[in-house]
Amino acid sequence: MAKFKDVQFEALGEFIRDLIKDPSKQAVFRNNDQLQMKAILRGFMTPKDKTWDELKIVPSFDEDLVVNIAFPFTGDVEETVATIAPAEGPGEDYTFPDHYKTDPNDGTGEQKKKNRLSAYHKRLGDYVMSRCK
Repeated sequence: MAKFKDVQFEALGEFIRDLIKDPSKQAVFRNNDQLQMKAILRGFMTPKDKTWDELKIVPSFDEDLVVNIAFPFTGDVEETVATIAPAEGPGEDYTFPDHYKTDPNDGTGEQKKKNRLSAYHKRLGDYVMSRCK
Protein backbone atom coordinates (compact mmCIF):
# COMPACT_ATOMS: atom_id res chain seq x y z
CA MET A 1 0.00 0.00 0.00
CA ALA A 2 1.28 3.45 -0.83
CA LYS A 3 1.81 6.16 1.74
CA PHE A 4 1.15 9.85 1.26
CA LYS A 5 2.48 13.12 2.61
CA ASP A 6 1.20 16.68 2.60
CA VAL A 7 -2.40 15.45 2.77
CA GLN A 8 -4.90 18.31 2.76
CA PHE A 9 -7.37 16.58 5.08
CA GLU A 10 -10.01 19.30 5.21
CA ALA A 11 -10.08 19.85 1.43
CA LEU A 12 -10.14 16.08 0.85
CA GLY A 13 -13.02 15.69 3.30
CA GLU A 14 -14.99 18.43 1.55
CA PHE A 15 -14.33 16.74 -1.80
CA ILE A 16 -15.41 13.31 -0.50
CA ARG A 17 -18.58 14.74 1.02
CA ASP A 18 -19.46 16.38 -2.29
CA LEU A 19 -18.55 13.31 -4.34
CA ILE A 20 -20.64 10.80 -2.38
CA LYS A 21 -23.74 12.95 -2.88
CA ASP A 22 -23.38 13.12 -6.66
CA PRO A 23 -23.30 9.94 -8.79
CA SER A 24 -21.97 11.89 -11.79
CA LYS A 25 -18.89 12.92 -9.76
CA GLN A 26 -18.40 9.30 -8.67
CA ALA A 27 -18.19 8.14 -12.29
CA VAL A 28 -14.43 8.75 -12.58
CA PHE A 29 -13.85 6.49 -9.58
CA ARG A 30 -16.52 3.91 -10.39
CA ASN A 31 -15.22 3.65 -13.98
CA ASN A 32 -11.68 3.15 -12.66
CA ASP A 33 -10.21 5.91 -14.83
CA GLN A 34 -6.65 5.88 -13.46
CA LEU A 35 -5.50 9.08 -15.16
CA GLN A 36 -8.48 11.14 -14.01
CA MET A 37 -8.44 9.71 -10.48
CA LYS A 38 -4.75 10.54 -10.11
CA ALA A 39 -5.28 14.01 -11.54
CA ILE A 40 -7.99 14.65 -8.95
CA LEU A 41 -6.07 13.18 -6.02
CA ARG A 42 -2.91 15.16 -6.88
CA GLY A 43 -4.73 18.21 -5.59
CA PHE A 44 -5.01 16.71 -2.11
CA MET A 45 -1.80 14.75 -1.45
CA THR A 46 1.64 13.68 -2.62
CA PRO A 47 2.83 10.07 -2.74
CA LYS A 48 5.63 9.33 -0.31
CA ASP A 49 8.63 7.60 -1.90
CA LYS A 50 6.64 6.79 -5.08
CA THR A 51 5.41 8.58 -8.18
CA TRP A 52 1.80 8.80 -9.29
CA ASP A 53 2.77 6.76 -12.37
CA GLU A 54 3.83 3.86 -10.13
CA LEU A 55 0.57 3.82 -8.19
CA LYS A 56 -2.69 2.06 -8.97
CA ILE A 57 -5.80 3.63 -7.44
CA VAL A 58 -8.43 1.12 -6.28
CA PRO A 59 -11.61 2.96 -5.30
CA SER A 60 -13.91 1.35 -2.77
CA PHE A 61 -17.38 2.57 -1.91
CA ASP A 62 -18.80 1.31 1.37
CA GLU A 63 -21.78 -1.00 1.13
CA ASP A 64 -24.34 -2.03 3.70
CA LEU A 65 -23.46 -5.39 5.29
CA VAL A 66 -19.94 -5.41 3.82
CA VAL A 67 -16.95 -5.09 6.13
CA ASN A 68 -13.67 -3.96 4.56
CA ILE A 69 -10.72 -4.58 6.84
CA ALA A 70 -7.46 -3.00 5.74
CA PHE A 71 -4.50 -4.57 7.48
CA PRO A 72 -1.32 -2.48 7.68
CA PHE A 73 2.11 -3.65 6.66
CA THR A 74 3.70 -5.58 9.53
CA GLY A 75 6.89 -3.60 9.04
CA ASP A 76 5.07 -0.29 9.48
CA VAL A 77 3.44 -1.40 12.72
CA GLU A 78 6.66 -2.76 14.17
CA GLU A 79 8.59 0.35 13.10
CA THR A 80 6.11 2.57 14.94
CA VAL A 81 6.19 0.38 18.05
CA ALA A 82 10.00 0.42 18.05
CA THR A 83 9.95 4.21 17.73
CA ILE A 84 7.40 4.99 20.46
CA ALA A 85 8.15 2.16 22.89
CA PRO A 86 11.62 0.77 22.22
CA ALA A 87 13.12 -1.99 24.34
CA GLU A 88 15.81 0.49 25.43
CA GLY A 89 15.37 4.18 26.12
CA PRO A 90 12.30 6.42 26.37
CA GLY A 91 11.25 6.42 22.71
CA GLU A 92 9.66 9.26 20.77
CA ASP A 93 6.42 11.00 21.66
CA TYR A 94 3.29 9.61 20.02
CA THR A 95 1.27 12.56 18.76
CA PHE A 96 -2.04 13.06 17.03
CA PRO A 97 -2.50 15.11 13.85
CA ASP A 98 -3.13 18.80 14.48
CA HIS A 99 -6.77 18.55 13.45
CA TYR A 100 -7.45 16.30 16.45
CA LYS A 101 -6.06 18.95 18.80
CA THR A 102 -8.68 21.55 17.91
CA ASP A 103 -11.97 21.71 19.80
CA PRO A 104 -14.71 21.61 17.14
CA ASN A 105 -17.20 23.03 19.63
CA ASP A 106 -15.16 26.13 20.36
CA GLY A 107 -16.77 29.48 19.63
CA THR A 108 -20.38 30.55 19.46
CA GLY A 109 -23.11 30.78 16.87
CA GLU A 110 -21.98 30.62 13.25
CA GLN A 111 -18.31 30.32 14.24
CA LYS A 112 -19.08 27.17 16.23
CA LYS A 113 -20.90 25.68 13.23
CA LYS A 114 -17.95 26.57 11.00
CA ASN A 115 -15.49 24.97 13.45
CA ARG A 116 -17.59 21.81 13.66
CA LEU A 117 -17.87 21.50 9.90
CA SER A 118 -14.14 22.15 9.46
CA ALA A 119 -13.28 19.47 12.04
CA TYR A 120 -15.69 17.02 10.44
CA HIS A 121 -14.23 17.56 6.96
CA LYS A 122 -10.72 17.00 8.35
CA ARG A 123 -11.89 13.85 10.11
CA LEU A 124 -13.59 12.61 6.93
CA GLY A 125 -10.38 13.20 4.98
CA ASP A 126 -8.40 11.44 7.71
CA TYR A 127 -10.85 8.51 7.66
CA VAL A 128 -10.43 8.09 3.92
CA MET A 129 -6.64 8.35 4.13
CA SER A 130 -6.42 5.98 7.09
CA ARG A 131 -7.73 3.31 4.78
CA CYS A 132 -4.99 4.17 2.26
CA LYS A 133 -1.92 4.01 4.47
